Amino acid sequence: MTGSSSIIEPDKPTPAGKPVAVVRIAAALGAAALFAFALAGYLNPASLAPNEYWWLMVVAAAIAVAGWTLSTEWQRAGILAAIFLIGFGAQLSLRDPYWFQHIRILPTGFSYVMTAAIGAQGVVALLHARTFGWPVRIMSELGWFRVLLVALVLILASKSAMDFIATGTYARFFKHLVIASAFLVINLVNFAALLAALPGNRLSSVAGGVSAAISLPGGDDRVRRFDSAFPLCVAGAVFATCVLITFAAFEAVPHLDDIIYLFHARYFADGMLALPLPPSTEAFGHYLLDTHDGKWFTANLPGWPLALAIGILVGMPWVISPLAAGASVLLVHRVTRSMIDRGTANLVILLMAISPWYLSISSTGLLHTFTYALILGAWVLLLKSRERPSFVLPLIAGLLMGWLFLSRPLEGIYMGLLTWIWTLTFLKDRSQWKTVILYSLGCIAIGGLLFPYNAYLTGDPLLTPLNAYLDEFWGPGSNALGFGPNIGPPNWGNVDALDGHSPLEALINADQNLYELNSELYGWGGFSLLFALVFVLWGKWTAVTRAMAAIVIVTFAVYCLYWYVGGFYTGPRYWFMMLVPLLIFTALGIGTSIELFSRLYPDADMPQRIGVGVAFLGVCSVLVFESWLCLNKFPEINGFHDEYEELAGQDELRNSLVFIASDNEEEYSSAIWLNDFGAKADTPLFAKDLGPQTNRLVAAAYPGRKIFFVDGRSSTRDHVTITRGPLSLGDLE
Repeated sequence: MTGSSSIIEPDKPTPAGKPVAVVRIAAALGAAALFAFALAGYLNPASLAPNEYWWLMVVAAAIAVAGWTLSTEWQRAGILAAIFLIGFGAQLSLRDPYWFQHIRILPTGFSYVMTAAIGAQGVVALLHARTFGWPVRIMSELGWFRVLLVALVLILASKSAMDFIATGTYARFFKHLVIASAFLVINLVNFAALLAALPGNRLSSVAGGVSAAISLPGGDDRVRRFDSAFPLCVAGAVFATCVLITFAAFEAVPHLDDIIYLFHARYFADGMLALPLPPSTEAFGHYLLDTHDGKWFTANLPGWPLALAIGILVGMPWVISPLAAGASVLLVHRVTRSMIDRGTANLVILLMAISPWYLSISSTGLLHTFTYALILGAWVLLLKSRERPSFVLPLIAGLLMGWLFLSRPLEGIYMGLLTWIWTLTFLKDRSQWKTVILYSLGCIAIGGLLFPYNAYLTGDPLLTPLNAYLDEFWGPGSNALGFGPNIGPPNWGNVDALDGHSPLEALINADQNLYELNSELYGWGGFSLLFALVFVLWGKWTAVTRAMAAIVIVTFAVYCLYWYVGGFYTGPRYWFMMLVPLLIFTALGIGTSIELFSRLYPDADMPQRIGVGVAFLGVCSVLVFESWLCLNKFPEINGFHDEYEELAGQDELRNSLVFIASDNEEEYSSAIWLNDFGAKADTPLFAKDLGPQTNRLVAAAYPGRKIFFVDGRSSTRDHVTITRGPLSLGDLE
């Protein structure tokens, strides 16, 4: 097939002049005024809801884009980009950010305005679809079966079924699936129209400037001007972004399992493997805290708290995940550059830097980014060992993989084994068997520490504290891998759709994870997986991509055997090992798309069009989707907050004992992670107010501490308030 097609619209520059300049200035001022109004309204909500003010901020950005491109060759593309921003922002604003993220059109005038904006985006998309007449041609040229398979996967990934199955509302699921599929089609056609509207005569100069600065996929081996600095800049940007999200969205306090990780890290930082029993375990009790033989400890595994303890010692526990995120960017670049090429490595770290999934999880106190940094570090060391045989490097690689086993044994086993097999494949001669042996010894040396740790806490080297705790809490074998009627908790509501665990529930969990993956991998309006699917179905497979596919398949298979889905917070956390393979597949899929569409439209500058289009989607990832998460989902998620951290910083509460009263069972979670039972600690100890008798028992165990009582947040109180204190033990008699 030769010649261009009607998919590409001719450039239609409009002459500029003073009236146009006035309009541009007016658009810029209007956008700035609207953004300021929306930001002020978000910070102090009045007539609109916070998510509605957020959408107005997106509209302001869209006005700025359209105004900036007015009367230039970019005008049509600018308008279509603005329409995409407005429509996609409205779709997100109508989506409940929590749990199953259902679309909710409330009976308010502004909700109808956002719905109308989506309708307008749909009309524009429909008009372009009718004008182009290209989908049939594309499907014919690329193969109907494969195109329909991509469409089917994206549709299935556009809405999860778990909540509807748990409640038996199957008709409602079908309605939501139709709505989500309509949004997907609207966004895809809008994006295609944007690609078609880009000015061809301008694209070459843009692409030329970029390719002169850094290496792009498919380029030659020549090192460009900014190639050396580029990974460092991206790593620095990722670190800075994660720190910003940590403070602005998460308030630099834990909101999930990181609560107990930080508590764990505090007594590790004090040099203790466990704590002595407190005077009342109920007064200091929390989910995942357990006791055995006079020891009090968390049920978590020790690998991640060991890393967090470093942050505790320097007074910045929040910095560990962002540091791991920035380091992982450099490590991914090194791995991809060695296994594929520099240009692909540059694209992969750009995709990593704009991934809401990666940015969000790297801004929490969860362990997933750290565990991937361990894996990537091991891979880099093993690659160096292949280039120059060494005794030290493969041993350190094994130590890192052993640390992974100390953090997440399941990933430690299968990722360690896959890495071991991969190492076997690149042995050049018999002398390099030492690489495999030393790597294995390193894994055993550190990973094997888990067994004496288990024995110390549970009395059984093969029984982890977590399984011991859940066996007692839920029943024997409840946290085991596999299928059975007694696996999993007795009742976790709709997030655990069926009793026990079965192949059907494994499918339900996988569907939920697929939805979250497609939504949050890049935040591209329902088609985050598009380019990865293009590579899988049309790309050129190599040993590297087969290795990446093995990681995806094994991760999927292993977590089919686990009872919980691991989502709802920062994407599909249990599928996090798929991240790097999907980044690589996406990068290669972008290249594959360029090859396919360049054959279909050889005169249409498809490399430049797709490159600019992907850059636009990357901007949407961070400025639209990630901002939606940060401003609408993450602040005080699960009801956790930073007011106890503020109390802990007050001088009058130094070396105090603070009793918290609240009718909210989760309120104490916002305080317990601050408790430091070390001998030299002078920060407050927070305990639950369980009544005069228990309070006296607790206070007697800490006779040197001042006593305060606070009313925590509750059904009737929005803020923490000190009600009494300072008091002495005698005042409690």
